[in-house]
Amino acid sequence: MPTITPSDVLVLGGTGLMGREVLAALRRRGAGARVLVRDPSRLAATDDLDVRVGDLRDPQDLRDALVGIRAVFHISPHEEDEVALSTAVVRACEDAGARMVFAGVAIAGNPLLAWVMRRYFGHKLPRYRGKLEVARMVQTSATRPVVLAVSNFMQNDEVLLDVVREGTFVHPCHPKGLNRVDLRDLGEIAATALLDPAFPAGTYPVVGPRSVTGPECAATWASVLGRPVRYAGDDDAALEAALRAHVTGHRLEDWLASMRLIRGLPVATSRSDLATTERLLGRPPTPYADFVARVAAEHGVAVARTP
Repeated sequence: MPTITPSDVLVLGGTGLMGREVLAALRRRGAGARVLVRDPSRLAATDDLDVRVGDLRDPQDLRDALVGIRAVFHISPHEEDEVALSTAVVRACEDAGARMVFAGVAIAGNPLLAWVMRRYFGHKLPRYRGKLEVARMVQTSATRPVVLAVSNFMQNDEVLLDVVREGTFVHPCHPKGLNRVDLRDLGEIAATALLDPAFPAGTYPVVGPRSVTGPECAATWASVLGRPVRYAGDDDAALEAALRAHVTGHRLEDWLASMRLIRGLPVATSRSDLATTERLLGRPPTPYADFVARVAAEHGVAVARTP
């Protein structure tokens, strides 16, 4: 582990799936970070962090957290007032002269295509209209923003790990495949953007190496666990039961809406998006099978194999 040095980076959402990976990537580079959290006990580690206890809904907490900060990592939170919360973050960053690195639902490409895609997803996935609005607000802000448009998270499996261990893979995937990305790769790219003031502003896709199907995901887990895992992504009752046992509040409704959509939506892997991701990482993105093996080992659920 490198020696941790003070940082002028603020990570918001540090207890979430994305934020924890950004903090881990900064830690691997020997860079500290400041975090603003409501509950410090949810942080994986705090010894290398400047922990500020507060709430994004409190303007003074946000202003205090931004003192001396050069770059801020932010995601659109799964909250009913996500647009208001993110508006406050954008305005505070503009006032403080801090750069924003944002990750989430965003659309890259030419303006006309982006408009068409926002209209499409706004119609098909109305619960995500706020997230699209937030992304567009960040993209047009005066924060020299770096926007990371992230595909489906492999880490969703980790949230539902006990369901997988019991022999069922409920995460929907279209029969033609779904691009899935390891958020550890996202963390590495975000850390680079946060630490490098010369990182060009813009919107960048972050994708996995290829699209995978639901049965393929189930078979990958079965191989690692050493027991059968069946794909149940077309079973709406199984999906809802699994999510309600692990996810609550606005996040639950967002996940239900998005997973029902991707069940009927093939998400191919664009060659140009993959090339961009490889350039930003300096290597190919993590394959799904490698992610599964790592997570199973970390949680002590990988099957013991004889050399």
